Amino acid sequence: MKLLSLSVKALVVLSLCFTSFAFAQDDDGGPQTQGDDAVYGRVVVVKFKPGMRADAMAIISEHFMPAGKKAGVPAPWAFHFQTGDWDAAFTWKLEGGMKDLEWYTSPNNIKFMTALAELEGGMDAANALWAKYDSMVADSKAEVGHWHEPKDDK
Repeated sequence: MKLLSLSVKALVVLSLCFTSFAFAQDDDGGPQTQGDDAVYGRVVVVKFKPGMRADAMAIISEHFMPAGKKAGVPAPWAFHFQTGDWDAAFTWKLEGGMKDLEWYTSPNNIKFMTALAELEGGMDAANALWAKYDSMVADSKAEVGHWHEPKDDK
């Protein structure tokens, strides 16, 4: 849990660093806003160590995805690259908007780790699996952004 907590804290700090500039920008009309139709999301891109991509993706599909389903937390949208510097991107919708970034460890992350521990035979085993996955990652980067979904006028 400590390793996950540190990873989550690092992602939150990185996310806040990358987003603070966008919210501080001004244009001629005053501070920029995203509008009422803005939906926020977090994207994490990952580069695996050489030869580790298949094993890392197996951990995700065979362990992490079932734990997320058991926990009832939203699964990320996963994109697997054929070209470029990254191997995969994982996108989560920030259901609570930018407030979701205020947690050191979010309620969904706690639910996920609890479910992973139940499936793996205890928290030590869950942390060991997370450490194994983390050892396969050469680099990762988190970004926060938004898209626009028009509101229904119905």
